[in-house]
Amino acid sequence: MKRSERGGGIKVGPLLKKFLELHPSFTANPIGEWKDLVGEQVARYTVPKSLKDKVLVILAHDSVWKHHLEQFKEVLKEKINGSRPNPIVDKIVVKVAEMPESAPVLNPAHKNLGKIKPKRIAVRKKPKSPTRKLTPEEQSLIKSLPDPDLREIGAKILKRIPAGDAESEQP
Repeated sequence: MKRSERGGGIKVGPLLKKFLELHPSFTANPIGEWKDLVGEQVARYTVPKSLKDKVLVILAHDSVWKHHLEQFKEVLKEKINGSRPNPIVDKIVVKVAEMPESAPVLNPAHKNLGKIKPKRIAVRKKPKSPTRKLTPEEQSLIKSLPDPDLREIGAKILKRIPAGDAESEQP
């Protein structure tokens, strides 16, 4: 995750977008590669147009290809739904129409990925516990320590212990 330059926040938009791109619900073409489903020759004369409410609309170049797909609707439906726990196609509609230049995006949710904008989330910092002044006894104890690093650490620790706790532990 990247920390932003301002405010110390974390950008979650790009991370979320990458995760969603990998999720099957947001793929551009949830039925898979059309050429792999129907074969190269059929794919030249037919194209999936839309998938909405489990209805797959397929465009065919002419009535001959429409008739061909009508004959194999059930086989195609089984091929699409075969490896899925829940079917994504319940009905196939074949229409004769002019073929588009490029295959359309069948999943409207895929378009929503482009709308994800980076959003900053503030990172909470742990509040430091309050410090106090050392008592004369604590100061003399710290000064009696031979190692300077140990003196520094000991002073920091003693400053963080509330005054009431330090007194209650003494006999």
